[in-house]
Amino acid sequence: MRSGRHGAARPPIGVLIHRDRVDFSLFALIIVIALAVMVLTGWTSIAFWLGLVPIFATLALIVRRIDRLARDEVRDEELL
Repeated sequence: MRSGRHGAARPPIGVLIHRDRVDFSLFALIIVIALAVMVLTGWTSIAFWLGLVPIFATLALIVRRIDRLARDEVRDEELL
């Protein structure tokens, strides 16, 4: 009997990022802009602390996008 998807190999993260460069470039741009605002305002400003929100949200979106791309890649290999 086959065990299903257990132990299915996922492609390396670099391959997934290269596959969808535009999305990851936009994610990087959001993080860079948030960091620039944080650096320019200083830690006593409300903008500094609000700059953490898009950073954490973007990191969550990156993880979700990588997971989605990996699942799609594994699904494409199963169809072959």
